[in-house]
Amino acid sequence: VDLVVDRLADGLAKKGYHTKVYCNYFDETFTHRKSYGIEKLHYFKPTANPVIYEQRIRRLVPYLNSKEIDLFIIQSFPFYSLIPKLNAPVLAVDHGIISVADLPLKRKLKFKYMDYSQNISYFKKAEALVTVSKYLLGCLPLSLRKKASFIYNGADHYDIKDVEDAEITSFRKKMGVSDKDILLLYVGRLNLTNQPYKGLAELVSIFQQLYQKYKNLKLLAIGYGSKNDEELLKNQGILAIGNAPEDLMPVIYRSCDIYTTASHWEGFDLPIAEAHGFGKPTVCYNIGAHPEVSQNEKTGYIVKNRQEFKEKLEILILNPDLYREMGKNAKEYAKDFTWENSIKNYDNLIRKMLSLKDNDIQPKPHIDRYKPVKSKDVSIVIVNHNSSYQVLKECMESLKKQTHKAVEIIIFDNNSSNPEVLNDIKVEFPQINIIYSEQNLGLGEGLNRAIEQASSELILISNFDVIYNYDALEQMVSLLNGLERNYIGVAPKIKFYFQKDFIESIGNSIDENFYAVHYGRGQLDLGQYNKQEDIFGTSFVSCMIRKDAFQKNKVGPIDPSFFLFYEDIDFCYRANLHGYRFRSCPEAIVYHRFGFSFRDEATAFQRKYYYQKLNIMKTAYKNAEDHNMNRILKNELSIQKHNLRDINLKSTARKIISDFRISPRQLKKKRHFIQFSRQLSDADIIKYSWGERDYFDVVGNEPEYSIPNLLHSYRRLFSLLGNEKYEGIVNYLTTLERTKFIMESSLFKDILHGKLEYEPISVHRLIDRLS
Repeated sequence: VDLVVDRLADGLAKKGYHTKVYCNYFDETFTHRKSYGIEKLHYFKPTANPVIYEQRIRRLVPYLNSKEIDLFIIQSFPFYSLIPKLNAPVLAVDHGIISVADLPLKRKLKFKYMDYSQNISYFKKAEALVTVSKYLLGCLPLSLRKKASFIYNGADHYDIKDVEDAEITSFRKKMGVSDKDILLLYVGRLNLTNQPYKGLAELVSIFQQLYQKYKNLKLLAIGYGSKNDEELLKNQGILAIGNAPEDLMPVIYRSCDIYTTASHWEGFDLPIAEAHGFGKPTVCYNIGAHPEVSQNEKTGYIVKNRQEFKEKLEILILNPDLYREMGKNAKEYAKDFTWENSIKNYDNLIRKMLSLKDNDIQPKPHIDRYKPVKSKDVSIVIVNHNSSYQVLKECMESLKKQTHKAVEIIIFDNNSSNPEVLNDIKVEFPQINIIYSEQNLGLGEGLNRAIEQASSELILISNFDVIYNYDALEQMVSLLNGLERNYIGVAPKIKFYFQKDFIESIGNSIDENFYAVHYGRGQLDLGQYNKQEDIFGTSFVSCMIRKDAFQKNKVGPIDPSFFLFYEDIDFCYRANLHGYRFRSCPEAIVYHRFGFSFRDEATAFQRKYYYQKLNIMKTAYKNAEDHNMNRILKNELSIQKHNLRDINLKSTARKIISDFRISPRQLKKKRHFIQFSRQLSDADIIKYSWGERDYFDVVGNEPEYSIPNLLHSYRRLFSLLGNEKYEGIVNYLTTLERTKFIMESSLFKDILHGKLEYEPISVHRLIDRLS
């Protein structure tokens, strides 16, 4: 994203268009303050051969065509090559092809190819074409001019607040420029050789010649460049600032006296228009769009050659009153180059292209895209399969007692074998909406079907074997409505129904092997998770998620192939890949009958093991980067091949291997789209599991009653609060763990009871069960 794209996207968004920018790269300059969305596309390594580079870029076509887009506005190479393949109409914006004079042969051929391919092939397929100047419009082939028009860029994008004299004085002093010095300014690329058409080397030479006569003359070069570029300029007597921050530019422009550029090609020349906006005269060559952006002998000088450049610049140096007068004219002339005018012209063109009526797109105030759209209504979706009446009733009663009343309840029944349960529930809770399925579609697809029927902007996903504290929904609604728009879900504190002192989870994550990690699982609830935190994701046992997150142009639906387990991990991983975020909501407390769904099954372990192991591999295959995917699949398949020698796991391992070998045929296309939309690396997602582990005995189906469990709880509590009391407990438990007393249970239990005498009773109950 560059400045021009930023202002165009922002301006169209304010007009009422739903605008999104797809790009290879963006930085913090263009986030957290705009009304449009940004998505970083899959990175394709550039190559010197433009044909090969375009071939790589065209792999984006299926992904872009899958989006609900009414109009593409394409701004640059190599994306012009997408135009013939896109399903929606395209508005191409031509910023021109640079002068190839003095370029190496390979670079000349590259730009010649770009010029030829755009004008002879790609632009012909565009619905409309815009150039950023009359000059560029005249450079187009006659066959293209019929559907082309020119729209000037705006130049009033920098903060127009008055810069205080003290700021100017301070900046000039910092740069070594006195009040009597005349400061020339250049804005552009700082490299002296790679862009010869920019003429920076020539400008430096002109400056050095004039400096021999006028020792009060200084030249400041601002723009994109490396430290080496800066140092090279400084070694030649030039002041230089590479990659100046946006908020410094108004001070820079106001601090200079004259703007200068010796560029030999410009399709527009934005810095000249910017300098005029700050009331600064300019000196430039009579090339490209300069006669449009500047007015000779009124806003500055437009010269024919180097000698005239020197002469005209010298006139301004010797006549401060003259360059001030020209500066006033320049400021007045700059009023023709505003983003308001530019956006108005684009708006008119787009309305014509799409045959829009006046009321189809309505102007709207600037709304930060991160500002949440508050919603009070909540749709509660529950997938039911063979719940008991008592368990489901208890869940419904806890929802009925919520302080947050604006809810609808949707139950999707996955072909339960006890339909009388839902019949009785419907009698007692007639307001619920029950959807019956003729077959068991699994949890993933069941949730999708229920969410499709939801009418609210906020979705509470809930198991049927969960009960809620009276204000749990209110807490989640309040938090989610107060978060920025890129936060799409919140996780409540889920505690074990039968062991209410212990945490089941407060969000989840995955480690480097893609094994699920649940924050707090098996730990005593001592308040160590009572601070809201950014987390990897939410457990679908209970969580609240914005409904629009399930749209195809965002995270997308829950993967229906995930029959049981990992459907939440897969969804949250995809959300992270797209740049969305989740947060914990410890104020919302729920209780879960852990393992209730498998209460009567003799084969429960094999079923759980089958779905967990199969879905770990499916999640990695879809979402992981290549090196992680290959490593995880190799490890998991190796485990299952080893299990083939275990009589108890043989049949399950054979089914896992067999079913996974079928899966990639369906998952390969999904992986293609997911990787193209990746915003974060695996490392940036996996980091949420750092310092976390489960303290839960899956065989005994209960928390681990151990010193490491207790130590982890207190260590986290100390990290959160910094309390000296907790530091002492952490140090003691750490020491105890490293002594032989750990093997003498009666001795260390008595010591612990005494040491932790004033801790909650739940701590002492855990100590009694330590082993």
